[in-house]
Amino acid sequence: MIHEVVERALRVAGRYGLDEVEVYAVRSSTTDVVGTIRGLERVTSGERVDVGVRVVLGKRVTVQGGMVSRVEDVDPIVEAAAKVVRTLPEDPNWVSLPRKTGRTSVEGVIDPKLRSPDVGYFIEVVRYLLGRARDIDKRAYTSSASVRSTYVERVIVSSHGGPQVDEHTEVGVSVSIKAVDGTEESGYYDFYSATTLGRFNPEELVSRAVEVSVKTLGARRVDTGTYEVVLVPRVFANVVQALLVPAVSAESVQRGRSPLAGKLGSRVLSESLTIVDDGTYPELTGTRSFDDEGVPTSKKIVFDRGTLREYLYDTYTAYIDRRESTGNAFRQTPYSPPTPWITNILVEPGSGDLQSMVRDLRRGIVVYSTIGEWLSNPVSGLLNATVTNGVYVEGGEERFPVKGVVIAGNIYEAMGSPEVRLTATVESFARFRVPAVYIPKLTVAGK
Repeated sequence: MIHEVVERALRVAGRYGLDEVEVYAVRSSTTDVVGTIRGLERVTSGERVDVGVRVVLGKRVTVQGGMVSRVEDVDPIVEAAAKVVRTLPEDPNWVSLPRKTGRTSVEGVIDPKLRSPDVGYFIEVVRYLLGRARDIDKRAYTSSASVRSTYVERVIVSSHGGPQVDEHTEVGVSVSIKAVDGTEESGYYDFYSATTLGRFNPEELVSRAVEVSVKTLGARRVDTGTYEVVLVPRVFANVVQALLVPAVSAESVQRGRSPLAGKLGSRVLSESLTIVDDGTYPELTGTRSFDDEGVPTSKKIVFDRGTLREYLYDTYTAYIDRRESTGNAFRQTPYSPPTPWITNILVEPGSGDLQSMVRDLRRGIVVYSTIGEWLSNPVSGLLNATVTNGVYVEGGEERFPVKGVVIAGNIYEAMGSPEVRLTATVESFARFRVPAVYIPKLTVAGK
């Protein structure tokens, strides 16, 4: 149905005397298996088609859309867009919809086991995750576990070309572990997220969650002060997403909401840090053959040994700076306006391993999980996150678990230090492939 929807929408739009039309349709088929401490709770499957219609009249632009269940359902969406656009003020920065669309060849985005999911296998995985924790450590149990498998087909066509068509699969497996020892309690959440099941290991997933939960039993606060901090890959990725990703969006730069405005070619991070945006990297969930405007994705170096080399553009922001889109248009839904955002973030590794990094700590905290990164301020670069699982290390020895303290500091000062170090080992999950990072100085607000 998805192809008929875009064809009909483009045809119907021709009746309204519009200058440009773009139709973006996404069909997603999802299977969910959810379990809790009470056992298997829910198994559901469903399919939906969402459509967005972007229309242009002069310098007036609007996007309208929603979910459709029949091909004819697109007609009122097109009609609404044609009516609304005539009521809007002109956008002086508007130039055009993308005129250069196309595809990039990508691999590792389709898993046949997810394209036609085996629900029985997913049920087995959830049951295994629910029962395995106590076998690993009697103090631990699984409070919840889930599997979500999704197959997605996308079609985009506009007055300038198309249709562009691609497909991908995604899987997310999560487990929440609780550990209890007398009156002490701790918890840890872990997950697997990729386009295929190729790297999925349920034993590894639950074992790591149990290990961190048990290790952080009896956690307490440390004194307020300045500490060395080691962020494991998943926490490091959260910090990058909260602070650096918004700052390299061309939209943020153009609106004066990025501390990196005007700093192309300047060193703003440690020379240890090379950060790449790559929409073609296999098995990461941001990998696509084209972005949400139909522009081919690509690999580009954003920070090269700490030097800012690139902002991320969609078509609208690219025209403002007289640039070409970097293939980073992203929509929250097919009927949302596109904005520049990451595809996948790859941080080039360093040397050594996490254990050696921890042994080198004189007075520091190893952070395994945080909450509240959204309270950080990407406009100023100020980090603010609460540690939920951590360990205090002194003289290279783990002393006691830590939680409830806030790590804070200017991210460019903290990660601009020449002492910043990265591990040689990396972890791949969702849209990230990153190592662990050592930061020589961050403020910790404790007791």
